[in-house]
Amino acid sequence: MIAIALFLSCAPKTVSAGSYVPEPPPLPAWSGDLLAAMDAKADPCADFHAYACGGWLAATPLPADKPVWARSFSVIRDRNLETLRGIVEEAANQPTGRDEDWRKMGQTYAACMDEAKIEAAGLTPLAGSLAAVEAVTNAKSFMAAAGKLSESGVGALVGAYVEGDLKDPTTNILYLGQGGLSLPDKDYYAPKDDTGKALLAEFEAHVKRTFVLAGSPEPAAARDAAAVVAFEGQIAAASVDRAMLRDPDKAYNRLDRKGLIALTPKLDWAGYLGAMGAGTTTAISVDAPTAIKALEAIVTKAPPPTLRAYLRFHVLSHAAPHLGKAHFDEDFAFFQKAVVGRQAPEPRWKRCLNLVNAHVGEIAGRFYVEKAFAGESKAVASAMLDDIQRAFVAGLPQLSWMDDATRKAAEEKAAKIAKKIGYPDAWRDYSALVVGDAHVANVLAASGFEHRRHLGKIGKPVDKGEWYMAPQVVNAYYNPLNNEFAYPAGILQAPFFDKGFPAARNYGAIGAVMGHELSHGFDDQGRKFDGDGKLSEWWAPEVAARFEERAACVKTQFDGFTIEDGTHVKGDLTLGENIGDLGGVRLAYRAFQGTGDYAQPTNIPSLNQDQLFFVSYAQNWCAVASVQYQKMQVSSDPHSPAKFRVNGPLMNLPEFHKAFACAEGAPMRPANACEVW
Repeated sequence: MIAIALFLSCAPKTVSAGSYVPEPPPLPAWSGDLLAAMDAKADPCADFHAYACGGWLAATPLPADKPVWARSFSVIRDRNLETLRGIVEEAANQPTGRDEDWRKMGQTYAACMDEAKIEAAGLTPLAGSLAAVEAVTNAKSFMAAAGKLSESGVGALVGAYVEGDLKDPTTNILYLGQGGLSLPDKDYYAPKDDTGKALLAEFEAHVKRTFVLAGSPEPAAARDAAAVVAFEGQIAAASVDRAMLRDPDKAYNRLDRKGLIALTPKLDWAGYLGAMGAGTTTAISVDAPTAIKALEAIVTKAPPPTLRAYLRFHVLSHAAPHLGKAHFDEDFAFFQKAVVGRQAPEPRWKRCLNLVNAHVGEIAGRFYVEKAFAGESKAVASAMLDDIQRAFVAGLPQLSWMDDATRKAAEEKAAKIAKKIGYPDAWRDYSALVVGDAHVANVLAASGFEHRRHLGKIGKPVDKGEWYMAPQVVNAYYNPLNNEFAYPAGILQAPFFDKGFPAARNYGAIGAVMGHELSHGFDDQGRKFDGDGKLSEWWAPEVAARFEERAACVKTQFDGFTIEDGTHVKGDLTLGENIGDLGGVRLAYRAFQGTGDYAQPTNIPSLNQDQLFFVSYAQNWCAVASVQYQKMQVSSDPHSPAKFRVNGPLMNLPEFHKAFACAEGAPMRPANACEVW
């Protein structure tokens, strides 16, 4: 980097006769942001995240309206919102300009932006929900009220969702999962330090203030707030650790309707299911039977005023971001500022666009891809995915811990992986969604629409054409039940991807994301599903044992990482994502080696092709975050903090060690490296 700076100097040069020194060629236009994000003075073998991201980190304060800000994800997200803003505001101003979907999208946004009308409405839109809460007199009526409120998106007591049966992935069933908590994780209800204890006390104060804003007298609000926190504390104590729920063998418990009722005979599940609109449903699985069983005593022993206070708070808390200023500010001050460290709200227009994405995402996505996703990008991304799949299969013979039969089955599963790129082939039908000019009414209508849409799938064949993310979302996913991965148009943008980038940059950035999602098909969860998406053991026992040994190495390694306040990463909770990162970067590198660019110069004096690839990968995870957000992430998020998504995988790769000449024993080249895929 010093040499480059000298060549760009304006000082006159003196050369002796016959010793002409040519000017170096200009740096490629695509390299400016990549080089600026680096800190060339940092030692890549000591902390590669600092080397690849140090320049960006030094120049990037955490925005006041963000708990986390990432060079790739956040920047693209904001750019996508700007693109959507032009589209959606046009629809809001000219609602009859296109079709009925166009009107619904525009009116959803316009109603959200009408703060005066929202303020004037107050709590009136919640009158029906609050009346249902006040009608609760015992455990039986509590269950019916909780079921009914689920239609409005209020997730009280348990979480409910619909997807394919893990043992028969062609047919949808109903899943009931542990839930019912307001705070991010059960650990928040049993704090071990002063910071956690202060946050729990502030949560109770927040619940009290919420009740006061809704009209309760101070003494009653204080009493009800204490009851809510105690009630949720009991649910938290009975909840199982999130890491356990990652094991599909443990989290799949097909009890069906009779088994659920037999598990907790004192809870009126028939009333709950009937009120939620699933009265005839018989196919039911629960994720944590012990937690569901514990609800029986918690609910039946709670006095009716506690049951009402609990449901009332969940109704108010769920609606607060969509209500007038007083309710919004109170909700923001606790859940956004105190819990995750966001210091200021996003501008209203961004919040309303987020609502559009959440409630009519595929309508907005249809118009987004018309404007922002070039057709040739899909072809380039598809070719890269093919390269990644081939790299996975080509690497299987090198895995000495696999036997031939399991290796062949892995090849067959990889060959069956379906890929979705950009956007759906068929767009979602929103004809049953009613959208008007009242914001909270629209929110409730959208929640009800989605609720009924999902319940309508129960007992029916799984639609393999359905997408689980809107096209404008900056993310990707692997779905083991369909054995598919999907890459929305929203993430196929620079700096992740550009058809004009060299292969090293595209494969290092989006290629590693593609490899990550493919690796999920063979991580500690995904490996338990066969090529048809069925939960089944297709591994030889001794091969499965050797895989578990390698997975345990990754778990132990990440257990050793700590965030700023000394809290350790949970290696068991993050295991799947860490295996995905490790496999993803390795697969992308193998695929990159097969490209025509690999043997060519980078035209960047400071980076060869291998180094450019690894820097491009690392810069996916340049990010700044509040301490509160980091603490929440290690407590409840299956993804490791950004720094460890760089250093963790790369410290295990011999190809990385060679690229940067890292000596054995250096922090980025530990003696005990882990290898899975």
